[in-house]
Amino acid sequence: GRSSTLGRYNPLRFHLDKRNGPVMTNPRPNLTIPSSNTNFWISEENKAAMDRIDARSRNGQNMNVLICGPKGCGKTTMVREFAARRKRPFFEVHCGTCLDAEQWFGKDRLTNQQTQYQKARFVDALETQNAVILLDELNRSHPEVLGAILGLLDWRRSIWNDDLGYQVNVAPGVCFFATINEGEDYFGTNPLDAALRDRFSRILEAGYPPFENEIQLLINTGISNEWAEKLTAYANTLRTANMPIMISTRQLIAAGEELSDGASLRHALETTLLNGLLDPSQRKLALEALQWLETNPFTSDLRKLPL
Repeated sequence: GRSSTLGRYNPLRFHLDKRNGPVMTNPRPNLTIPSSNTNFWISEENKAAMDRIDARSRNGQNMNVLICGPKGCGKTTMVREFAARRKRPFFEVHCGTCLDAEQWFGKDRLTNQQTQYQKARFVDALETQNAVILLDELNRSHPEVLGAILGLLDWRRSIWNDDLGYQVNVAPGVCFFATINEGEDYFGTNPLDAALRDRFSRILEAGYPPFENEIQLLINTGISNEWAEKLTAYANTLRTANMPIMISTRQLIAAGEELSDGASLRHALETTLLNGLLDPSQRKLALEALQWLETNPFTSDLRKLPL
């Protein structure tokens, strides 16, 4: 569907000429409401939790939600769907790109031989009523960078910024979501500061869809029911092995797309999974499972390959 827009809560926007003071600029476009992906799967428990979060937020309660779970299970999309299905404007911050604390609010830019301060789009989102603000991969920012927004996440819901020259207030109904990947497999991440983690009063666990739901997601790529069942059984076998290989739903969908485009099963799994496995034992297991699929009859009731 076509994206919608919502009016601003605090429309103040300006740039700062270091010699002549604040200069008003034309307003930037409002945040948009994302389109919903009707094929996206969310567990019934998380649907109910998000309904409660939405209701409390609209009734004036500050809501900060942390979403954790394995790679490629749809954590980011889950937040987009929260905004889309509830007609809320959406803004996403890629936290790994935030290298400086001042970057949250704006930065100096040279225009026409004048230094002008450009307000960050993040501030627009803060000032948009009922906005959903996603801090994606929160723990890829340095703790000192994240410390700059603590006042926005607690009861104060505001912070003074010298460069803007005014106090930034979080608009009514704004919901903060953050996603994280934690563990030794994720390089470039930082442990979350206890004070920051404590500001997220709700923690939701995302996961891979149940067997039947994952099959349906793969059918949506254009492959047959049989191919979808084979891929799902393949993934389930590796995920539940003694040394698990956590194949993501994202990888499975990519494999389904390769099959839909005419690739062989081997080529589809090589390009989306096998070529990225660096551990020799994991690669050996994944190849054994592939060889079983290539050489043995498959029945629809087989949810785990008998390796």
